[in-house]
Amino acid sequence: MIDIKIADISLRESEQIHAARLSFKEKLETAKLLEKLQIDVIETGSVGDSPADAVFIRTLASTLEYSTLSVLVPLDFEGVNKTWDALSKAKKPRLNVVIPVSTVQMEYTHQLKADVVLTLVSDITSHCAGLCPDVEFTAVDSIRSEHDFLAKVLKAAIAAGAGTITLCDSVGELLPHELVSFISSVYASVPELSGVTLSLHCRDNLGLASACTLAGVGSGARQVKVSSGIGSGTLSLSQFLNVIKIRGDALGISSNINTTALQRTCSQLAALAGASGTSRSDPGSAQGKTEDSGLFEDAGIDDLRNHIEKLGYDVNDDDLSHIFAQFKDIARNKKVVDRDIEALIAETAGQTAPVYQLRNYVINSGSAITATALVEIVKEGVVSKALSAGDGPIDAAIKAAEQIFGAHYELEEFQIQAVTGGREATGDALIKLRHGGKLYSGRGVSTDIVGASIRAYLSAVNKIIHEEHL
Repeated sequence: MIDIKIADISLRESEQIHAARLSFKEKLETAKLLEKLQIDVIETGSVGDSPADAVFIRTLASTLEYSTLSVLVPLDFEGVNKTWDALSKAKKPRLNVVIPVSTVQMEYTHQLKADVVLTLVSDITSHCAGLCPDVEFTAVDSIRSEHDFLAKVLKAAIAAGAGTITLCDSVGELLPHELVSFISSVYASVPELSGVTLSLHCRDNLGLASACTLAGVGSGARQVKVSSGIGSGTLSLSQFLNVIKIRGDALGISSNINTTALQRTCSQLAALAGASGTSRSDPGSAQGKTEDSGLFEDAGIDDLRNHIEKLGYDVNDDDLSHIFAQFKDIARNKKVVDRDIEALIAETAGQTAPVYQLRNYVINSGSAITATALVEIVKEGVVSKALSAGDGPIDAAIKAAEQIFGAHYELEEFQIQAVTGGREATGDALIKLRHGGKLYSGRGVSTDIVGASIRAYLSAVNKIIHEEHL
């Protein structure tokens, strides 16, 4: 019987997919549910500049009892040290060195040359091994790498102290027999691989991730990467665990997963992740624009301008430069989808001192009454109030605001992003208004969806008013 380890990367993917980011509370609840399933490894994103990142890792480190806590490390010594400082108190800590190894990822997506990557692999992995007894090396886009170069990279990582080596099919288009052939060739070129744990990360673009992973396990893999519902195309946690639960004995495969809690826990995880079946592509799957509307990091400023125009926006050169700089920052980790771009437009384009500012609001709503909203808005130091009924609290609030404006603006689109309950609830709203044949977007964040929606609406209205007075 082959015993395999399950590594869940849901928290890592949440950070890489900007629009799908979970709140602090949601991430902690996700980790607790994963440990309840007895997931072997829980993988998170790196510790960035936000103090909240380090606080979250420290919280997880003190919370997890069974699962290994694996954290991605930045590719610099200072970043590794900061990550280890947050992780070091974990009962089972792991540092994960993640580096692209294909030409398309190294040179076009990350602007790294092969010799630089090889040096980084050796230096960063060695530094990690000097701090933590458990180090993983993840070779991103392994399948599309040059075979000889991949062999050098893996040898360097193992020599530097990596105890787990992850090979990635970042495109997700391999057939099972092709993956078997690939793994066999890697073992032949890197005999040192037999002394460490081989791990697989298979995308599911063709719906073959389970079949490929099972074939990989038969070829020597002893750890597999899964995701509980962020929707980035990684092998599904529930799907793969169900295969083990139902056919594990016949396949000669076992795991330590608590299968009695599988269905209920996976449903809870999917709900936390906001899994609606929407699929997002991995940054390693292509260059530039793809079939899913959005852009990758190699897109130029003209590509971004054209994409913004296709979305219906008109931004000036100064705003475009600011948006492009923020786009590049996001695109280092993920494909930048339309909602990301619209959020950047909302945050950047046409930003001026606001004419209208929200002071307060009171909402009354329920299943047995018509929703009403009392809104207080400040203009040039003067507070105006308006009360209105509407088809729901947000509609009522917008109608009340329109009474104060003395104008109506056509609502083109309204989006709400990840909202949770309780004191830590957050709402992220994006509103698009059409006026004079042009689109104006506004974004608002508040402790609930109504407050976020009013702020987003006012942001868009302020842009309209500013342009009308130019």
